[in-house]
Amino acid sequence: MAPRTRSLLLLKRFHSTRTNDGIIQLGARKPNARQPTKDSANSKNGAERKRISPGAIAMLAVPTAAFSLGLWQTYRLRWKLGLISDLETNLDHPAVDFPLNDLSALEDLEYRTVTLKGEFLHDREFLISPRGRFDPGRTDRSSGLIADSNMSSHGAHVITPFRVHRTDLVILVNRGWVPSDKTDPKTREAGQIRGTVEFEAIVRKSETRPQFVGENIPERGVWYYKNFQQMAKQYDTAPVYVEAKYGSTVEGGPIGGQTNISVRNEHLSYLLTWYSLCAVTTAMWLMKFWK
Repeated sequence: MAPRTRSLLLLKRFHSTRTNDGIIQLGARKPNARQPTKDSANSKNGAERKRISPGAIAMLAVPTAAFSLGLWQTYRLRWKLGLISDLETNLDHPAVDFPLNDLSALEDLEYRTVTLKGEFLHDREFLISPRGRFDPGRTDRSSGLIADSNMSSHGAHVITPFRVHRTDLVILVNRGWVPSDKTDPKTREAGQIRGTVEFEAIVRKSETRPQFVGENIPERGVWYYKNFQQMAKQYDTAPVYVEAKYGSTVEGGPIGGQTNISVRNEHLSYLLTWYSLCAVTTAMWLMKFWK
């Protein structure tokens, strides 16, 4: 290296001062505060690496998963609302003839109204209990029905085998609700209609046993929920179950119209839960890793 070049490098590393006596003193230069030192640069790079470290990336999995589940619940909510709307629309459709020659068609007729004609077999009647009351007149005390003196929702649904007119086909008909003090048929003889009748009913399917509800005991005639496969086997009927409409009610008899659209729909609460979790965990991540 040339002598002049070495001299310039030394001048950069040292500074000189002249004393009163004319003596020149050399001293090491202090780092420039405006220019980052090697250590400060490494510290800054370390902070940047901290924000994008594997641990920070892994922590993003929580808000990402929560957001994805929120989207899924949004889709499920829209689907469930559409299903409920379709069921309510089916209830408003005009009645159709009972598909006597093709019972498999009932699979596509749930919540549809069908017209029935035939005879009730009251000697094979049984109850689903306990059951609440859902008919449109449940708050009307002036209707003259048997429940006027007992407006409690505690009661039972009366299920009566029904022989379809001019056939050997016997199906299950939910005639309606009776209060607890009218579960014995002898207390409502006036409502045990005889002979050929014609009425409208709504096609239903079996229900899954509700949580905290006991198992049916067919051999003892104890029924907590509707399972028409079990019922049909026990009472020697076809596995077909319909619910008589409110207009079928006769004075002194069970109150029809007990169809209840009960579709579990908790997707909105799930949706809010997941999106809230996403928002909270995202905020926590930003506070910890994005400074």
